[in-house]
Amino acid sequence: MNDLHESGAADPVFRSFMECQLKEGLELAAASDLLSLQLPPVGPPTVVAEFRCTSLVCDRDGGIREANEFHVGIWFPSDYLRRANPFEMLRLFTPHVWHPNISSEAPFLCIGRLTPGMALVDILYQIFDILTYRKYNPLEHDALNPAACAWARANQHRFPIDPRPLKRCPLELEVTPHG
Repeated sequence: MNDLHESGAADPVFRSFMECQLKEGLELAAASDLLSLQLPPVGPPTVVAEFRCTSLVCDRDGGIREANEFHVGIWFPSDYLRRANPFEMLRLFTPHVWHPNISSEAPFLCIGRLTPGMALVDILYQIFDILTYRKYNPLEHDALNPAACAWARANQHRFPIDPRPLKRCPLELEVTPHG
């Protein structure tokens, strides 16, 4: 786990909060076929989430195609329990993702309302919902990518792009011995 003591997170409340968030995030990743988390050993509380779900990217020639690997950095500033700015906290490392809530020019994504102290697991689910088109902004004047917004409205029949759940569903089996 991130070394929260080395990161300048002297606040014991924030440190305890982050330890809990990282533990819960790793538990979600362990229960998912589509998510893995990488936590730098030292430094500020940062998570790199790798999503192995189907989403869309825009090729250099302008064609829209499916892709299956996306990386998002999530940084938690020391005042996260009081202030949350998604444009400071979230960075998309995968280029050319095609979505109304993802900027086509900068590595920004909008997951909707991000409140101070929002749980890491909730952030991961929000990002997953964006990537799989379970959630998107339908208003071009308010979209980070207006062209993707217009495309999404015309292609709603394709959504969600990836129907699989982020977390595996438990399988309940009853075994009856024959005998």
